[in-house]
Amino acid sequence: MDSTIDGVQARNVQKILYDDNNSIYILRTKEPLPTDKLEKIITYARASTGTSYSGRDAATVVKRKKTGSVSAKQFCSLMVARAYASAGIALVANPDFCAPEELKKSDILMIIEPSWLKVSADEEGIELEDTTERMREVTNDFLTKVRTLDKKIESLNDVDKLLIERQELDSQISKALISSGYLEHWKIEQLRFPWRYDPMQMVQFYHSLTDKGPLFEYCRDTLRDHEVGTFVHWEANAKGYSQMNKAYPRKSFQLLEKLYLTLNFNHYRRVKSAKILLRVYET
Repeated sequence: MDSTIDGVQARNVQKILYDDNNSIYILRTKEPLPTDKLEKIITYARASTGTSYSGRDAATVVKRKKTGSVSAKQFCSLMVARAYASAGIALVANPDFCAPEELKKSDILMIIEPSWLKVSADEEGIELEDTTERMREVTNDFLTKVRTLDKKIESLNDVDKLLIERQELDSQISKALISSGYLEHWKIEQLRFPWRYDPMQMVQFYHSLTDKGPLFEYCRDTLRDHEVGTFVHWEANAKGYSQMNKAYPRKSFQLLEKLYLTLNFNHYRRVKSAKILLRVYET
């Protein structure tokens, strides 16, 4: 999760290319964090999805001008500091006034090496496709539509609050969910990789490959992600929207509940296919 001019969005760091003159650092807490704190940090970051980027606040912090107050908008280091602060972890003295260099110098964090991989000569010039890019587009399209109804909206979390407070906007917000493509973005991956969701297609794909190593690696990664709960938030979101819809009946909540039920169901299809292939063919 990062905050750029596109706002707070998810990005696949394995698909991002940097020039040699870029400074890249991986920072981790010196002491492992307990699960409950990790969950709070992750929840904060995900809930911030769509929040606008504030160039003004970023410039104010970098120039060390502590005049006025920092807004609800985000920029890169500010979002990180606030996410950890939501779990009671102070990476810097003031999480609402945090420059990137402060994170690098934080007593709580350490630098992990290596922080980057060299692109091979064979890979140079190849455009790596970040499948999260389209999700950023549909999310921003949806939020842009909702902001015409209420200018105070920043994140997806704000939309939920707006729906609870102003039922009369439900019809327009549900239409925005549909027209933006937010509810059907998941179909793109299924069309590109149908074998991930069906054991028979997975086996057929396996037999079509000369080098089967990458497929085994994909299956192992899928099961590892499942074991550590990488996608458990889909089930939690489905339950959350179900509860909200019972308390505050809204078509938008129904649509979102159905979306997360579908994502969770498809995740288990992927897990099942990966398990079967590894069990039958991995030696």
